[in-house]
Amino acid sequence: MRYYPINLDLRGKSCLVIGGGGVALRKVKRLLECGACVKIVAKRLAEGIKALIKEGKIEYLGSEYKKEFLEGKSLVIGATNDQVLNAKVSEDAHKLNILCNIVDQPKRCSFILPSVVVRGDLIIAISTSGKSPALAKKIRLDLENSFGDEYAIFLEIMGRVREKMLKGINRQPLRKQLFEKVVNSDILIWLKDKEFSKVDTYLKKTLGEGFGLKDLGFSLKNG
Repeated sequence: MRYYPINLDLRGKSCLVIGGGGVALRKVKRLLECGACVKIVAKRLAEGIKALIKEGKIEYLGSEYKKEFLEGKSLVIGATNDQVLNAKVSEDAHKLNILCNIVDQPKRCSFILPSVVVRGDLIIAISTSGKSPALAKKIRLDLENSFGDEYAIFLEIMGRVREKMLKGINRQPLRKQLFEKVVNSDILIWLKDKEFSKVDTYLKKTLGEGFGLKDLGFSLKNG
C-alpha cells in the first residue's frame, strides 16, 4: 500500500486551487464544505466559480500563477490542462513541503483524492491508488445505492447516544455492549421506512428513559 489513508481537518486553513473549469469548481466546493479558506488562480473562470467569488466565498488571486501564492497555504490543487504549469505547481509545492494534488497526475501528487460517498458525517472513501478512477467511480455508485440517507440520521443518533452515555455510564464494558446492541438492531430499517416511533421505543427499552428521540434532540415524524 503506497498511500496512507488520512482525514484532514481543513477548517480555517488557507488552500489554493489552480484552474477555473468544472473540475476546479468541484474541488473548490468540497474544500468549502470542509471549512477551508479557498483562493483561486485561473485564466478562465466557470460561471459557478465566478458566483463564488462574487459572493465572497473564495478569493480570486488573478490569472497568472506565482510561486509566492503558495506562502502560508496548507494545501494546493492543480486542476488545469497546462502540463507545464502543473509541473511547476507540483515542484514548487514539494519544495515548500505543502500538500499537493495535480488532477489525474498521481506522480506529481503528494496526496490523491479518493472517490467518496457522503451521508451526513459518514464518509466512505474509495481509492484505487490512482490506477483506475473509473473503477473507483463504479464502486462509489454501488455504495451510494447501499448506503442511503438513513445512515446519516443513524450516525447522528449514535453520536448523541454516545455523548450521553459517556456522561451517565461509567462502566466501559457496559457502554460497549449497549453500543453494539444498538448498532446491530433494526434501527436502520426503521429509519429507512420512516418508522420513527419504533426507533424511539427501541432506544428507550434498550438504553432506558432519557434516550428517546425527543430526549436526544430529534423531532422526527413517521412517514
